[in-house]
Amino acid sequence: MVNHESDCKTEQESLKRVLVEEYEEKVFYFCLKKTGSSTEAEDLASDILLNCIAQLDKGNVPEQFAAWVWKIARNRYSVWAGRRHWHAESVSGEDIGEMEIAVETAGLEETMVQQDELRLLRRELAFISSEYWNIVTAYYMDGRKIREIAQSLHLPEGTVMAKLHRARTKLKEGMDMAREFGTRSYNPEHVNFIASGSQPSGLPWTAIQRMIPMNILCEAHNNPSTVQELAVELGIALPYMEEETELLVRAELLKKLDNGKLLTSFFISPVECQNEINEIVCTFGEQHAKALWDLAGVALEKAKGLGIPTGEYSEEDAQMYFALFLEQRLEETAVSNGIYESFRRADGGTWGLMGLEEGAHQRLPASFFNHNGNYRGGLSWDGFQTMPGERTFWKRRYHGDVPDCRLNTTLKELVEGANPADFSDVEQEHLEDLIDKGFCVCRGDGPVVVNAVVFQNSADKKLMDVMKTVPEYISLWEEMRQLVSEAREVVSHYAIRYLQEDFLYYVAMSLTELRSVFARLWKDTGCYSGESAQFCAFYC
Repeated sequence: MVNHESDCKTEQESLKRVLVEEYEEKVFYFCLKKTGSSTEAEDLASDILLNCIAQLDKGNVPEQFAAWVWKIARNRYSVWAGRRHWHAESVSGEDIGEMEIAVETAGLEETMVQQDELRLLRRELAFISSEYWNIVTAYYMDGRKIREIAQSLHLPEGTVMAKLHRARTKLKEGMDMAREFGTRSYNPEHVNFIASGSQPSGLPWTAIQRMIPMNILCEAHNNPSTVQELAVELGIALPYMEEETELLVRAELLKKLDNGKLLTSFFISPVECQNEINEIVCTFGEQHAKALWDLAGVALEKAKGLGIPTGEYSEEDAQMYFALFLEQRLEETAVSNGIYESFRRADGGTWGLMGLEEGAHQRLPASFFNHNGNYRGGLSWDGFQTMPGERTFWKRRYHGDVPDCRLNTTLKELVEGANPADFSDVEQEHLEDLIDKGFCVCRGDGPVVVNAVVFQNSADKKLMDVMKTVPEYISLWEEMRQLVSEAREVVSHYAIRYLQEDFLYYVAMSLTELRSVFARLWKDTGCYSGESAQFCAFYC
């Protein structure tokens, strides 16, 4: 079968080469003779050649090529001559290639029109992509010839001319538009972020510390957008926006769709969504805070039976730890085990991210308890901490949330009964650091102990195996499953279907406020009378 379309395209490209190689100079001298100015001749010649290329791109293949070229040349000269003598009073329909430079004798009104044209031109230059911007600025601003531009960009001259023609068309269309920048251009949005999982390269935090990427992600959230649409919304020049969005794509925070549009790859929970989930959480907390606290007392007694030490914790502190421990286990198993590290990232991490619009509120007070930790060589330290300066749980048991992970080996040796007197100089330094920061305690003349709940030889799993047989635990787990189901329904209402595979992750992240509500309820109802801000465990 003969491919006529392919043959036509081949002939078009061949004629473009002929146009550049054989007619560029001839057309220039034709224009020089007509205009008497080398500058105006270059502009008019460019206009003629670009119009020829535009006609070829439309599929017009002339039988008499030379006659066709000179017909277009004469027509474009007629247009130029008419506009040269009858300058338009407005920029509507004005072609960037036909804009004139103000002469010294120009009147005030004409000069103002020209200044308006230049302002519009500069505005539109900010909103064409870099592949066109580089050529337009080189040709019009720097006064470089087509041949020079082609050589510097390593492109055929015909390609440069074609891009210049398309750029002029885009600029003309834009200059005729009454553009309106979006509200983010003058009123940027503020969003808080929460993340989970390992973050070996510093992502996602390194990519979202500035207002520009934050608001790009806000605008493209649930709203597939082109790079140009984002540029107009934020009032940022397109070449800069292209760079910003490319960085966010590489960071896996923006996804490029098949149609070329960009979409934020994670959920940013709006205020309404947060408020709905917060109310569900508050109701759940009020209904089950006492039952969970009592269940933590059962867990503490079971832990004692399994020989799980609790360091220098008081009985009440230890029960508070197990209350937070059980809440986390109930929540994780009701959602999905391993949910916080369910992503596999290009940087080798397992991090997930969620955004929270500012302005949400909830009915009950909360003292946010974050879950933090370290892991190295099969040993880990983790626990629950409030932010420093938190007024309800103001007392800091440790200086820092977690010890340096390189100290885990020393912690393990202490758990296994090693005598500090036998430690090497390096181990002695590690021990002094651990004691100084409260992670270990020296009991007078007695042994040095790890100041935390210690789970040795998978004691945490053994404890949970026991707790899962307790009727009160089973009942709470069923209630937690219902809570997760309700929260998922809320998230699905506010997040687009594209994110549905990760809905449970966003539910889990939304429910981190639950332990914060529980902690304040335990404090306010008298279950816990302490003031400590930190409860930790060491796993070895």
